Amino acid sequence: MASVVFASGFAVAAEGPRVVTETAEPTEIIELVSLDGTVSSLHTAALSVEIAGLVDAVLVETGDRVTAGTPLFELDDELERLSVTSLEAERREAVAARQEAARRLEEARSVGAGRNIPETEVQARASAVRQTEARVARLTANLESGRARLDRHRLVAPFEGVVTERHAERGEWVDPGEALVNLVDREELRLDYPVPQRYYPLLGENAMLEYRVDGSSMDWRSAEIATVVPVTDPTSRTFLLRGQVTETMALLPGMAVEGRLRLPTGREGLTVARDAVQRYPDGRTTVWVLDADAERTVAERQVELAEGFDDRVVVTKGLDAGAQVIVRGNEVLEAGMEVRIDDRDAEGEAD
Repeated sequence: MASVVFASGFAVAAEGPRVVTETAEPTEIIELVSLDGTVSSLHTAALSVEIAGLVDAVLVETGDRVTAGTPLFELDDELERLSVTSLEAERREAVAARQEAARRLEEARSVGAGRNIPETEVQARASAVRQTEARVARLTANLESGRARLDRHRLVAPFEGVVTERHAERGEWVDPGEALVNLVDREELRLDYPVPQRYYPLLGENAMLEYRVDGSSMDWRSAEIATVVPVTDPTSRTFLLRGQVTETMALLPGMAVEGRLRLPTGREGLTVARDAVQRYPDGRTTVWVLDADAERTVAERQVELAEGFDDRVVVTKGLDAGAQVIVRGNEVLEAGMEVRIDDRDAEGEAD
């Protein structure tokens, strides 16, 4: 049994190490910009009442989730309700007077003006009708105004959101413009990134934005570029890029988010996988390739590199397009060594 194991191990060694290769080809160079941003809510409001008054009821607490139209605060409205009740009574009285004036005018016209009743009397009754109609209109407007003031004694949520702060208690006097509660919409969120102004010309239809929560181990996720504000901050020399999340994520307003902006440059360069690059203490940078004259023999090529993107680096010197570059299994190679080519490509091996 021992001899069999020895023979098997010898056969594997003789065949050479297994490697994965890829073809070095010109690809479009991508400018990769790292960003630091913040999760922002499209709807954030410090809500206040429209009239001064005494807080009669506090209907929410910090952390409560509310829907649009939910009552948040109520002011003491006793005097306003009494005023509205008085106006309602006055309007009913005015309506009754208008009906009586209209009846008397119709009666005068039915008996015949100028024959059984003076013309001036008919005109006087018509004037009385117009006066009562005007009074009804005035009281109707006053009543609507009173009801509107009464409604303003209640503060309601203008949109769905979460109460983040509450600033008033029952019994306090509040004035218009004084914030009683802060409301934040947690559903309509955006990713706000300040971007250096030099990248503005590169933003086009093919630009892509990726994000992840700052300090987390989550994978990069795609976000839609929703807004680019074409105004530069004169202090930081940045413009605002706003991303929209395209999938459900546990994000909260105010969270820090990392961003990665992918900007096509319109230029091409010869690229290889980062794993293909070997770096030495003396500063040399090399890649291993399959020798063109011997299909399974490897050779080392010294290369010069430029900045890369993703898992790619740009080779500026030392490598020709079409070369078969070894991206896996290159750790133990020696010049002239024969290798076994794995049928799986580099991407499949990485997965």
